[in-house]
Amino acid sequence: MTVMDRHSPCVGPTARQTAAVVECAAANQYGGRGGPALTSLTSITFSHGWTGTSSPWNKEHWQEEMTLKEAVHRFRPGRRRDVPCGLYRFSGLYRFSGLYRFIHRFILAALTLSGVIGVTNAGAQDPILIAHVAPTTGRFALHAESDRRGAEMAIEEVNVRGGVLGRQVVLLTRNPTLDPQKAAEVANSLIVDNKIGFMLGAIDSGVAASMSAVCQKYGVIFINTNSSSPSESVENAHRTKFVFDANAANFNRALLKYALQQRESKRVVLLTEDNTWGHSSAQASRQYIEEYGGNVVGEVVVPVTLRDPQTALREVESKRAGVVAVNISGSNQIKLFSQIDPEVFKRQAWVVGEVDWEEMYPAPGTPRPLYGTTWAWNLDTPGTADFVARYRQRYGHTRIDYPGDVTHSAYLATQALLSAIERAGTTDNHAVIRQLETSRWTAKERMQDHPAYIDPVSHHLQQTVYIATWEPSHEHPEGGVRILSPVTPEQARYEGEVATRLEPFANTPHYKP
Repeated sequence: MTVMDRHSPCVGPTARQTAAVVECAAANQYGGRGGPALTSLTSITFSHGWTGTSSPWNKEHWQEEMTLKEAVHRFRPGRRRDVPCGLYRFSGLYRFSGLYRFIHRFILAALTLSGVIGVTNAGAQDPILIAHVAPTTGRFALHAESDRRGAEMAIEEVNVRGGVLGRQVVLLTRNPTLDPQKAAEVANSLIVDNKIGFMLGAIDSGVAASMSAVCQKYGVIFINTNSSSPSESVENAHRTKFVFDANAANFNRALLKYALQQRESKRVVLLTEDNTWGHSSAQASRQYIEEYGGNVVGEVVVPVTLRDPQTALREVESKRAGVVAVNISGSNQIKLFSQIDPEVFKRQAWVVGEVDWEEMYPAPGTPRPLYGTTWAWNLDTPGTADFVARYRQRYGHTRIDYPGDVTHSAYLATQALLSAIERAGTTDNHAVIRQLETSRWTAKERMQDHPAYIDPVSHHLQQTVYIATWEPSHEHPEGGVRILSPVTPEQARYEGEVATRLEPFANTPHYKP
């Protein structure tokens, strides 16, 4: 099992040392397929620094191995901090303030569950284990990191207040890759071997679909924090799944109306990524194009690994469209817009169904004339300035030193899950699901312009979306976001979700971690 906390905050002279990895190695390599993971742990390896050479945060790193009992001894002197779920107190790695908070929680969880130590405090309980699953390698690596940060912030806030139902919350991070089959195997292992209580993350819609299907089989609640395919809340919806990101249909409904109203030519060409998210998003766009008086004159489908955008751009140009509806994501989107002549945007409206902060901020030379988002760091909404300040205090020394929509969504989605458990008074999945299904938030709680709520039919969060443009400068790229208009949840709603059919509770296994 690997547990990662690659970019914990550091203080004092170590503030620029941005990465930390904690790897927990099992002597028997999990005891073979299906064998227990935690019960076979005998040693733990601490690494400071991300070892992947392609990582944007790559630093020199140190590595040291010790037994679990040695780890307990190592981290107990110095500044002490009570941990309610075990025998020991841990001070941390001296100046590594963020890293020690993670280490002491993980070691206690590992030692307690593996039987190396016992729980002796009166009334103490085992921690709640939440798995964060997102592709930490490949074209969504930055998204995965931002998503994890949001979840981590929410969990640390609740742990400082004493945890949930008197139990500390531990976040385990796993990379499901971008292979849906591999992702399903990872989900199964987390549930069967690691005995996790809940699962959150995804980023990629194909990964979300496969992992959430496994979760439904066992009754494990899956929180899709940031995956925006319309299919996630319709054909791939489940009783145990909740989707907290706005989807491409929500964005395109608002964006295409805006664009077609301002263009004389109503000819529209679709530029679509060849994956679940791309095709589902393009299909949902067609009805809005027709509704707003547009005419689809063609569709250009590009591979998931987009090596040369020029071929696709030439094909788009040949369609002579007034509006280009783009459903391309991740690093593919950055490659695409880096090769478009800015003069093209004067002749055509390029509408991007969704653009995440991680697809703009690291590449300030790539404009987005018109795109949709759920949140921006410079929104003048209650709570936004405070959230940005807390994020920057913790992550201001990293490449993504301002938070974006991905972190915002993961933070509030994790917060929603933990709050639902608290209100239910139990971790029983049926009780928690019923709490989530009736969840509502004020605009202030969401840091948005309008209130939000979970649709009990689709389990999809209905929230404010924003029409925005991105015009950055190289000196201050964070200031490139300009919000053009907020759109209410009702105006952005995807009507296709009325067809969602969730499994009945009777067919959803009980699961109480």
